[in-house]
Amino acid sequence: MATAAEAVDLAKNLQDELTCCLCLDFFNKPVLIIKCSHSFCKECISEHCKKMGPKAFCPRCRGELRQNNLVDHRSLANIVETYQQMKKNHQELLGPSWREHQGASGSQDLKLSAGVFPYQLKEVVKISEVCKQIEAAFEAIDKCTKDSAEMKDSVSRIKSSIREGFSFMKKYINDQEEKVLNVIDEECAAAQQSIDLMNEQLTARIDRLLELQSNSEEVIKNTSSEQEVSIGEPIRVTEVVLGVQKISGIIYAVEEFRRQLDRAVLEKCPRQQPREFSPGTSNMTCASNDIQTNVAEDEIASTSNSSLHQDSLQGTSCSSSATSSARDSPTPAISSQFSQWASYVTFDPKTISNMLQLTADKRKVSVSPWESDYEYCPKRFRISQVLGSQSFSEGCHYWEVSTRNSTGWAVGVASEDIGKSDKLGRSEISWCIEWSRKWLSAWHRNQETPISKEKPLQVGVLLDIPSNCLSFYSLTDKVTLLHQFEIHVVNPVYPAFWIYGTDIGGFLTINDIKRN
Repeated sequence: MATAAEAVDLAKNLQDELTCCLCLDFFNKPVLIIKCSHSFCKECISEHCKKMGPKAFCPRCRGELRQNNLVDHRSLANIVETYQQMKKNHQELLGPSWREHQGASGSQDLKLSAGVFPYQLKEVVKISEVCKQIEAAFEAIDKCTKDSAEMKDSVSRIKSSIREGFSFMKKYINDQEEKVLNVIDEECAAAQQSIDLMNEQLTARIDRLLELQSNSEEVIKNTSSEQEVSIGEPIRVTEVVLGVQKISGIIYAVEEFRRQLDRAVLEKCPRQQPREFSPGTSNMTCASNDIQTNVAEDEIASTSNSSLHQDSLQGTSCSSSATSSARDSPTPAISSQFSQWASYVTFDPKTISNMLQLTADKRKVSVSPWESDYEYCPKRFRISQVLGSQSFSEGCHYWEVSTRNSTGWAVGVASEDIGKSDKLGRSEISWCIEWSRKWLSAWHRNQETPISKEKPLQVGVLLDIPSNCLSFYSLTDKVTLLHQFEIHVVNPVYPAFWIYGTDIGGFLTINDIKRN
């Protein structure tokens, strides 16, 4: 089990590194930002630049971003292509019987483990079929041999791509070093030129004064003491210094670049343990299966036996106040139908991403224009997400979120074990509705269920644990059911929130609900 778990983490970390943070999919025609070395899909970053205009910045580090600073990242594209091919080969090698067993068991380890299984299947065969079994075993051995050769070829291509990538980085670093040193030399040369010019002018002035001094007696005899004598143009003596602001900026940029390089490439990858193979394993696999990703599963049916039905909600109304400014408008009053289950929910400062910031009351989260330097916490998200501080494992709970001031968001619940880079709804332990790209969808197990093209401005979340039901409502002048999940809470779940990371100033607010 330990070996399988580490293989899962390795595959997951690799998939994270090959995923664009804007579209949350594998890189498609990746490009590299030269200044900060961050990569994105060409279409995603182009759309981002078009949206932000001249104020565009890197979505990861918020550094300066210009279209002419983007270069094609061919080595990364090759790595993504190789990884996807290996994933496809692995799934074909597993065969339909393994996938059927996987669907029946629902075990996460079976989905993710690469050739290491926490069970053994024992077969009973007829004596007459032994020969067929032997032939099948030899065919499996031949397939493993072939896959081994393909794996070695894939590894060779991956290593070649990685070498190409590092060669590019080395060349980039050398070029940057040369440019920086040239700038320093130019600043020094300009300062020295100013000093030399001033020295020449002062020397000429001294020579002129010495000449006047040597002829002073004759000058005094032939002229009156009030007579003016020309000694040349006045010389302005100024302090000559290097361009402090420019040099300081260069020093800071070099230090920041060095700090980025200090982060080891393999720091997120766990040490690979030796693989253990059992001679009794019926499903034969080989080393090419070491990289495995999640296998998509069918979404749980959205209908449930909850005591709260959609029909009973039609016509229920809640009041709202209209103002001239959407950002300043007050939140609508809660429907009395849900107020008895109202729970006090706040954002958790221990899980909030560095790209987000909280208000003092922990009821409002917004996208920050700069990366916050929060204290280290192993639970902190690496993407623009945050959990609620409160957990629920029994009973019925309700809370509301104002979403009107964000162009992209997700609201739902998640287990405490959700990965730091896992977006809501992309695993078995998180459920949400998401407004993204002008479309509202429900997400669970990485399966999307389209809901509507209309954006809800207020979202009510009802977690009915006894009825195994999670419901989302749009709150306007009436309460409208958006979606329901069937949810079986075994471990405590937390309110969970995602907000579009490049929507600077966009925010989500947890409404203040008075419980009856």
